[in-house]
Amino acid sequence: MDNGRTFTASQIRYMIWLCRLSRDRVGVKNVELSTALGLSKPSVHNMLRSLSDMGVVVQESFGLAHLTDCGRAVAEQYEKCYVILEQKMAELCGKECLTENAVCAILADVPYERINILSKKS
Repeated sequence: MDNGRTFTASQIRYMIWLCRLSRDRVGVKNVELSTALGLSKPSVHNMLRSLSDMGVVVQESFGLAHLTDCGRAVAEQYEKCYVILEQKMAELCGKECLTENAVCAILADVPYERINILSKKS
């Protein structure tokens, strides 16, 4: 992972959901990801293309999206930090005040080096 690379909150959210939906590593259909995120299939298609250009996702011609090895490592680190941050924020603000977008927005502002360190502590 290039230490200078940063991800947007939306990219982080997509990678976390790709990781969650592909625990068996079979791959994820656009429609599955669209449903999980509550977004349109064209939005999902465009973001997967962007993540593919970044080298963290591969999309097969028949539609299944896979995280690359690097992408899976990054997604797993973000997911671990997401869980920690969500729990801490819920303690402070209450679970009803949280959204995935809010937690991912905070993660997007944390330098990746710090995400790497935090994910190893969990």
